[in-house]
Amino acid sequence: MPAPYDFPTSLTSKSKKKAADELNEKPKEVESHINTLRSWVEAQPHITSRTDDAFLLRFLRVAKFSQLRAQQVLENFCTVRSIEEKGAPEWFGNLDPTSEKIQDILDLGLNVPLPGKDKQGRTVILIQTGGYDPAKVEFADVMRVGFMTSDVLLLDPETQVNGVVVLLDFSDFGASHVYNYSRSTIQKAMKCWTDTYPTRSKGVNYYNTPAVWNTLQDVFTFFMKDKLKKRLHFHKDSLASLQQEVPRRMLPKEYGGDAGPWKDLVQAWKQKLIANREEVVANHVCKVDETRRPSADAYGVTGSFRKLAVD
Repeated sequence: MPAPYDFPTSLTSKSKKKAADELNEKPKEVESHINTLRSWVEAQPHITSRTDDAFLLRFLRVAKFSQLRAQQVLENFCTVRSIEEKGAPEWFGNLDPTSEKIQDILDLGLNVPLPGKDKQGRTVILIQTGGYDPAKVEFADVMRVGFMTSDVLLLDPETQVNGVVVLLDFSDFGASHVYNYSRSTIQKAMKCWTDTYPTRSKGVNYYNTPAVWNTLQDVFTFFMKDKLKKRLHFHKDSLASLQQEVPRRMLPKEYGGDAGPWKDLVQAWKQKLIANREEVVANHVCKVDETRRPSADAYGVTGSFRKLAVD
């Protein structure tokens, strides 16, 4: 397991203040909170999970140091990976950035964090929604790449505290991609992102959306939390509008930005994912065994999936 978390030096002074003001983080109490959450995990017969400091801290931060909420998110994180009725195990199997199939998808640049942070210290992920051929690339592998991206981004304490903004580019999205998005698939995807990952979702930008997306957008919005709905930004095909939300210094050359060619950003992120393979693979241990679940616990007698509020 990784070394104990370096609490005093893991954040900039600005982010330390945000962590204190928004997340209720008190440096002198962090270790105690981690130990409490670890004890809870170890006492759950149905949960198998990582318990290293860095892993547990990201759940405490997204939960604003509420032990109950951190427990709920962590259990959800394990549940969707192992229970078909409550998640999507098929999206979490074989998460390995060094596999040949995944490396081919990484070369497409479907999920690439942009360099630097925006003016609010947030990480921006550029997602090419139509950047693959559905006849050649399995949708499960597209989702795998997305979750691996989140796994590696969450290694950064600044991202844990300041959150993530998503930029969805629909320039190449067409009718062939629509078939990947049934109502049940959309529901599972939203559950996995908003109730499961210890990520602070701070905004979504839609760029170049085609008419074929309109119906799907309604379904996605239906499954969104109200707070996230207020953080949606639609730019049509206007780079000027987009650049008001995402700084030009972060955008690749192809988007009128100063961050260099897109292909270079794609390859740099591919290498970072590969370099952090150990982190991605470490999460394979996270799972639940329903046959060992106590009759009454945080999920209640029936073990229903816990829905959470978006931060």
